[in-house]
Formats: sequence, C-alpha cells, structure tokens
Amino acid sequence: MKGLTYILLFMTFFLCHGQEDSLLRKLDQAEGRERVEILHNIIINVWLNYPKQAMGYGEEAFEVSRQIGDSALISKSLRLIAGVHYYKGDYDHSLEYNLKALEIALSLNDSSLINNGYNNIGLLYYNLGSYQTALEYLLKSKDMKARIGEVYGLSTTLNNIGLVFERIHDYATARKYFEEAYDVAIETQNTDNELYSINNIGITYLREGNLDVAIKYFRRGLILGEDIANINWGAVSARGIGEVLMLSGVKDSIQYFLEKSIKASESIDDKKGLAEGYFLLAKNSLSNEEFVDALAHLSKCEGWANQIQIRQQQLDNLHLYADIYERMGDTEKVNEYLKQYIQLRDSLFQDVISRNLSLIPIKIKEEQDRYLMSEQQIKFKDQVIRNQLFTAIIIITVPLLVVMIVLFRKNEKKKKELQKNNEELKKTQKLLITSEKMASLGVLAAGVGHEINNPLNFIKNGIEALSKKMEGKTDDEMKTYFRIVNEGVERATNIVKSLSHFSRRSPSTDEPCNIHEIIENCLLILHNKIRNKIRVVTNFTSEATELRGNEGRLHQAMMNIIANAEQAIKDEGTIEINTKKVGDYMEIWIEDDGEGIPEENLLKISDPFFTTKPPGEGTGLGLFITFSIVEEHGGSIDVKSNLNEGSKFIIKLPLWNE
Repeated sequence: MKGLTYILLFMTFFLCHGQEDSLLRKLDQAEGRERVEILHNIIINVWLNYPKQAMGYGEEAFEVSRQIGDSALISKSLRLIAGVHYYKGDYDHSLEYNLKALEIALSLNDSSLINNGYNNIGLLYYNLGSYQTALEYLLKSKDMKARIGEVYGLSTTLNNIGLVFERIHDYATARKYFEEAYDVAIETQNTDNELYSINNIGITYLREGNLDVAIKYFRRGLILGEDIANINWGAVSARGIGEVLMLSGVKDSIQYFLEKSIKASESIDDKKGLAEGYFLLAKNSLSNEEFVDALAHLSKCEGWANQIQIRQQQLDNLHLYADIYERMGDTEKVNEYLKQYIQLRDSLFQDVISRNLSLIPIKIKEEQDRYLMSEQQIKFKDQVIRNQLFTAIIIITVPLLVVMIVLFRKNEKKKKELQKNNEELKKTQKLLITSEKMASLGVLAAGVGHEINNPLNFIKNGIEALSKKMEGKTDDEMKTYFRIVNEGVERATNIVKSLSHFSRRSPSTDEPCNIHEIIENCLLILHNKIRNKIRVVTNFTSEATELRGNEGRLHQAMMNIIANAEQAIKDEGTIEINTKKVGDYMEIWIEDDGEGIPEENLLKISDPFFTTKPPGEGTGLGLFITFSIVEEHGGSIDVKSNLNEGSKFIIKLPLWNE
C-alpha cells in the first residue's frame, strides 16, 4: 500500500510538471505582461498540490505586475496569492489579499475580476463562520456571472453557495446547488469541479443519515480523484467513506480510509485535511473506547487546527475532548473543556460581529464607485435628460423625506415609551425584591407576634419571682425545670433579636458588618429546620472579619444561600461554612452535600423568576436577589455543583478598611 502511494504521488508530480515544463520553457523567454500571464497559469496548475512552489510564482507575478503598472494584473496576482493561502488553510491572509484584489477590481469596474473577488471572499467568510456575509458575496458573484454570461467559475460559485446552506443544515437547498454545479462542471468539462460537486453531494446525504447513497458518491469521488490525480478532493472522498463506515458500525476498513486521507493530505501539506482526518480518527478510537489513542489523535488534530486557526474545528475539538473525558469519568476535565468551549464560542461570535463591521468601509467604497461611475455617465447626456433626472430625484426624495420625518417622530414617541417602561420596570423590580424580602421574613417570623417580647418578659420575670419565692423549698428536679424554662425564654428572645437584623432599612453599603455574627444569626433563625437533620460545620478565620456593606442586606443574602443549602438536603447531610481573608476581601465558602444543581441550570440560577420548585413554593427571586446584593457590595459569587454530590457557593466581599 505504501508503494502504491509513492507511485500515485510520482504520477501526480509527472502530470502536473508535464504541463508546467511547457510553461516554464515559455517563461524563460517571456517578459512584462506575457511573463505575468504565464506565471498565473503555472500557479493554477500547481497551487493545489504544491502550495510553496505556487507562492513563489505568485510573489514574482505580483512584483512584475507592479513594475509595469498594470492594475488588472496586480488584482489577479493578489487573487492568486490569496488562493494559495486558501489551499494552505490560512484563511485570514487569504481574506486580506482577496479584499485588496477586490478593491482594485472595483476601481477598474472590471466585471470578471469583481465577480471572482465576490466568490472568493464569500467562500472565505464561510470558512470563518460568517455565513450571512458569505451568502451575500456568493449570490452577488452568481448574479454577476449570469448578467455578463460568464460560465467559467460558475460551478465553483454554485458549490460554494451550497456549502453555506449545508453548514446551516438546509441540506435539500445545498444539494440543489451542488447538483447544479455538477451539471455545469460536466458541460464545461471541468473534472476538478465535477469531483468537488460529487463530494459535496455525498456530504449532504451523510449529514441527513442516508449512508447508503452517501458512500456511493464518495466511492465515485475516490475513483475520479485517482483518475485525474486530484490529491486534495481524493482525500476528501476517502474521509467521507471512513466517516460513513464509522456511522454504519462497519469497523474493518475505517482506519484504512482515514489513514489514506491523512497520507494524501500530508503529501500536499493540506493542514485542513490533516485536522479533519485526525479528528475522525479520534472519534473512531472513542467509539472503540480506546481513550489513549483518541486523545493522541485529537491532540494532532488540535495542533493543525490551531496552526491555521480553523474556528469550527477548534470548537468541535473542545467538545470531543469533553466527550472523551466524560466517558473516562473525569468530571473536572469535562467541566474544564466545556468552559473553554463556551468561551471560544462566545469569542467567535464577537469575531463575526467585528468582521461584519469591518465590511462597512468596503461597502461604502462600492457605493462611492457606483456613484462616480453614474456621475461620469451623466456628463455625456444633454441638459434635458439631466433635468428629467433631477425631477425624478425630487419626486422620489420628497416622499422619502416625508416618510423619514414620520418614522423619526414615531421613533421619538417609541423612545419615550421605552424610557417610561424601563422606569416602571425598575420600580417593579424593586417592589419584587422588597416583596421577596418580606416574604422571607414572613416565613421566618411565622408564629412570632409583634408583642412577643412582652409575654416573654412576663414569663421570665414570673419564673424569677417564683424561683425566689420557692428558694430553699424546691428540690433539684424543680430547679432543673426553672433552668429549662429560663433557657427557652432566653432562646426565644435571641431569635426575635436576630430577626431584627433582616428588617433594617438603611440604604447605605458603607457600614462595618461582622460576617461571622451575620452567619451565626442566620443559623439561629434556621435552627429548627436544621436540627436533628443537618450537621453544620463552621471554620471561621481568626483574622479581621468586618466587611464594608449593609448589615440587613448581607443578612438577607447569607440567609438565602444557607436556606437553599438546607432545602437541597432531603434527608441527612452536612453544611460546611468556611471564611478566609484573601487580600482586601473576605471569602465565604458555603458547601452542602445535597442534590446539587443540573449543569443546564447552573447558568440560569441568577436569572429572575427562574425556579425548579413546584408552583406556589418559590418565586425564583431568592438567588437573583442574592447575586444583586453581592454585586452592589462590590463582590462576586462563584457556584460549583455536581448533580447528586452537592453545591459550593464561594462569596467574595470587600473588607472594612479605614
């Protein structure tokens, strides 16, 4: 098999260089424009399989074009250099050169150069994840080709449009464009695009799960790729066969086809193909529970993907890492890679936005060029036509101005309504927060009347009087009863006193607050719910514990978190509370071994009105208020949780520093 690979590479080299040798002989005698055009032809012959060689020819073509001052040749040279970067998988540099080429083409108003630029830029934005922008450029290219009757390159553009629809999972529409591209390739006898289309059609059937049809297209592609010595698309066909076999559960030949695709990609330095091949090998190893091999293959895939910044592949890699470690039972690694996945996904989203914003100057330049072209045409028309045009503009502009004025007034009215609604929403939010606070106090203070301190004092004074009166007349048993009653009264008094901390109305968050006393007060209030069920372990730091904040609000925040921990423990369990000083902040760790929080709910627990409790048992504002209180104190909350293992809340609050 290894020998066959070398034979195939030698034949490819021979066929490519057969055409190239003829061009090189002409190149020896050529100068100026003729030399540039020969260099362009050589680049197209070798850029797919020998990108380094193609890059050297491209740089020479650009330099000669610049020396003779031919803008059209400069634009084409830039576009071909961009093509070499594309086949190397370097999309950012390819986009840079294509945008420069398009700018020159627009200034020349060269339809052929412009529509090729639209096609190439559209394909690049597809690879960079900007699908809407990609489709916009590709459809421009298709429409311009139809308008000027240019068939050359139409098959490529149709294939590229299909790729966009395939990526957004509209496989039927994608296949329509791929089949149309195939027909054009057959008509124009373009075997490379014929192979490109065959592979793309196979991919749509693969994604739809129609594996029997998919593998037929990939086998056709593999045979055609070997016939025409197209190593790149032949490698795609081999990967497609390997993926179909993997999904079909046929294990015998998967490794063979995937390794065949990797060897082909290595021979032409196709980094994108290498990344895709190793990714599929990693998935295959995972399906066989060969975790070490899966990680090794995925590491190689990651290296290639990172080297050429294949965004979608980087995302897929992180997700596959999480899947592998999940099968290995390493929860910490799973969480680590899922966190990286979310961060990269959000970062790519921001990149797409930035990239779309960067298009604004280019689109403005397009409009300016069109305007200048129209202005030049107007100069050749007589005065009557100019007057008619001016009148038409007035007729069009006046209604537009009227519409704009009406829309402006409506927008102003909507803006005022929106401001009013925002103010009402803020008021409603404050009322809801207050309502939640008062609801919590109502549950905590159930059965405790407004005048409870008076009867407590009566009981205490009565017991003291009775004790004095019976002094010397009571036995040890009676003394024990007196002591128990006194302790009960003292405990009830402390509970009422603790409740007062939750009803403090001071708006200031610049008061010294003892966090240990606050936590002890909360535990005292929850004593009846906790006792005989939950063991509370406190490990308080001996360093300064005063925080800068609002004591009433901090009582409310701590109470919500500890109460949630108590509710998470259905039978028996432990709540552990630790404090430690970290710089100018105090960290409070509240950890329980209860039910835990499902992963899909972790990002929602700070949302208002989010609750997993049955209707009538929770408003969904407790943790929302808690997060709000901590944030208004300049602090932060980090939540870690594993289902059926428990949760840990890490609260960070600023210390009191005079």
